[in-house]
Amino acid sequence: MQSDVVTGRQSSAGVGDAEAALQISTLSGVLTALKQAPLGIAIFDREMRYLAASSQFLTEQGLPGDMPLVGRLHYDVFPEVPQRWRDLHALALREGVELSHEADPYVRDGRMDWVRWSLRPWRTDEGAIGGLVLYTEFVTPAVEARMRLEAAEARYRAVFNQAAMGVARVALDGHFLEVNDRFCAITGFGRDELDTLAPRQITHPDDLAANLAQTAALVAGEIDQYSIETRSQTKSGELVWVNLTVSLVRGQADEPAYFVSIIEDIEARKQAEAGQLRYQNQLRLMINELNHRVKNTLATVQSMAAQTLRTERDPGAAYEKFEARLLGLSEVHDLLTRERWHGAGLQEVAERALSPFDGAASGQVTIGGPPVRLQPGAALTMALVFHELATNAVKYGALSVDDGHVDLSWTFDEADDRVQLTWAESGGPPVKPPARRGFGSRLIEQGLRGELRGSAMMSYRPSGFTCTMQAQTPQHEDVPTLFDGF
Repeated sequence: MQSDVVTGRQSSAGVGDAEAALQISTLSGVLTALKQAPLGIAIFDREMRYLAASSQFLTEQGLPGDMPLVGRLHYDVFPEVPQRWRDLHALALREGVELSHEADPYVRDGRMDWVRWSLRPWRTDEGAIGGLVLYTEFVTPAVEARMRLEAAEARYRAVFNQAAMGVARVALDGHFLEVNDRFCAITGFGRDELDTLAPRQITHPDDLAANLAQTAALVAGEIDQYSIETRSQTKSGELVWVNLTVSLVRGQADEPAYFVSIIEDIEARKQAEAGQLRYQNQLRLMINELNHRVKNTLATVQSMAAQTLRTERDPGAAYEKFEARLLGLSEVHDLLTRERWHGAGLQEVAERALSPFDGAASGQVTIGGPPVRLQPGAALTMALVFHELATNAVKYGALSVDDGHVDLSWTFDEADDRVQLTWAESGGPPVKPPARRGFGSRLIEQGLRGELRGSAMMSYRPSGFTCTMQAQTPQHEDVPTLFDGF
């Protein structure tokens, strides 16, 4: 009986020893696993003395992985631990809170590191806080990579938003992903408005086909990018010329991701080119007009010379007549030059043509009618006509006597661009029809019939000579000249 009791006691002691050995073995395995854990782990008591730590906890901080730490104070091992962390350790031990940080800056040996950490209290079987468990991971490479990415993004945003040209990212389905300020300024649309539009909606319909063809070639990989001068329709409905450059951004698998469209406002250049083209056309037409006018003027001078010499036997008198006619012609040339050869007013043409005659200066000639614009050729023709009529009046008609008077008047039909002029003499010697038609009469009739597509009718009543003239005078013809653009 006694031996059974003793035997029982020995058996119970054996079980206890086995359990203790098992616990020791288990604890040893846990510590071994903790030391080999692929992250930084440290376990502390309430005094922040080490109970255990993983090798990675040590190696990440530049210490040997097998360095003995048990029983050592954490702040002795790492005296550079900042005060803010020490305060957090104390808070967790005092209040039992769990704390963490995704990327906390940590300066050691003059170098900035970033640490992701988590701090949790551990408790005894009785529920009291026994110490802390600290998990750490040095995430410096990831943080630095993120910072580099953020800096690059900031630089990209600065360039994107402040670029002197309009820049837009366009999705493959054709809608705007984002645009910069300059793009909005060129098109006149706000960002919110462009978010609801596609590039094709603000492209001139006549330019759309060429644009889409280039885009298709870009997606097919036939070209890397393309540039095209196209017209964009602004919010106000106006058209603006832009130089459009489009490239395709591809993803990691080389699949198309989105387009980058850059537009440059070339409206000023296009207007300058159009102006230069207009000027060149004007210059070409002016040269042709000049050739025509010079030929006509030379033909007129030649005709005046031939007719004057043919009808006047006295060389001195012939010279005087020819010179007077040339002076009348030059007066209107001066007027047209002043007007840049765009024409002249009928009133001023008449005044200049008649000014060399004394009668005009003394009030013997009255000139009046509504404003009528004469083209250059018509102005020269009318000047010669007025000169011939005045010459005849000085020699034979109303201006040959002091009491004579000439009234030059006209009416204008705006609907047909036709003017009717009346040269009426009174107070002069009795008028007799001429025995033959002279050069002056032929010049008047032929000039009106040719340049002005009109006619002249002459009346030789005894009370005074009258000439009624009809002429076509276009008011809106824009004859280009060398002076245009200067």
